Amino acid sequence: MKLIVVIDRDDDLGRKAGVQSPVIGREECLKAANRLGIADPEDSDLNTIFGAIRIYDELREKGEDVEIVIVAGDENVGVISDSKIAEQMDFLKRTTNAESVVLVTDGSEDEFVIPIISSRFRIDGINRIIVKQSKTIESTYYLFKKMFEDPKIAKSTLVPAGTILLIFSIFMLLGLTEVGYGTVILFAGVYLLLKAYGMDDAIEEYFSSIKKSLLEGRFSFITYIISLILVIVGIIQGINSFWKLLNQPVAVGAIFLITSFVYGSLWWFISGGISIIIGKILDAFIERKPMARYVSMIFLLIAAGLIIWGGSVYIISSTEVYSHLREDAMYYFLMAMFGGFLSGLIGVVPLRYLRPKEA
Repeated sequence: MKLIVVIDRDDDLGRKAGVQSPVIGREECLKAANRLGIADPEDSDLNTIFGAIRIYDELREKGEDVEIVIVAGDENVGVISDSKIAEQMDFLKRTTNAESVVLVTDGSEDEFVIPIISSRFRIDGINRIIVKQSKTIESTYYLFKKMFEDPKIAKSTLVPAGTILLIFSIFMLLGLTEVGYGTVILFAGVYLLLKAYGMDDAIEEYFSSIKKSLLEGRFSFITYIISLILVIVGIIQGINSFWKLLNQPVAVGAIFLITSFVYGSLWWFISGGISIIIGKILDAFIERKPMARYVSMIFLLIAAGLIIWGGSVYIISSTEVYSHLREDAMYYFLMAMFGGFLSGLIGVVPLRYLRPKEA
């Protein structure tokens, strides 16, 4: 048997039409397409489903043993959505005799799950359904308008573009155009690195947590704000340390410059993280929920901070600016390693022993 698989990585079918996946069979897929069409006639997944049905009918006419299915992920695109798709593909592997699949996608992010599917089935083909668009100026404007109304696209394009323009305009008004260019390039570089390693999702989740804690009237809203201020101060302190080392007469390597930023900002960042955890502890205490996990996180965070701090002190002590640390650098390094190890052990105790008692 061969499966015609429609991929809906961000679960538009579930969010907009309330259809649970996997959807198996021509009639069920047609019903799902109709429900999605009523909910959002402009969704590209709608055309993908109809395209898959057409391929299914063509192969059936040729006498092939085929079945059509729709597999959906989650609106949190990434590990969560791909895990759900993997579970559904495992289910199809167990419940059907299929040996191969034909993937039908809209040619966008859905194709990122191809490795997940190829590890379970042989892929005989990939069919991309691209919606034809009118070439008039009005339709082009409308297309961009609809794209930017999509929260995912807006956050990925409008937010960084707006931030870059805002930063540059501020420096222009201050008469620091050259500094503005450098700052914009720095921001763009940091943004691309965050995007590459998926850290932008963590930042988005952070601000979503702030909003959620405010709407739910939780005490953690205050500690989230405190943590944000601490992180901003940490960035400033890190830049100061970086700048101090950069401006010394003898040039130093990139490793020393990066380490100087870590040295100057580390404990501000650690304090920001602890602030968030304290807020969660207070929320858990008020709601009478287990707190041991959060207590453990504080000690583990301190342990990580001590180890990183000890390493950074040892590295930058060889520079002229931080030569005052040179004599005791090894002592600081060893004590930081020991303190980090001890703090880590203390953090594991409530996680391993106290939490079961609370549950």
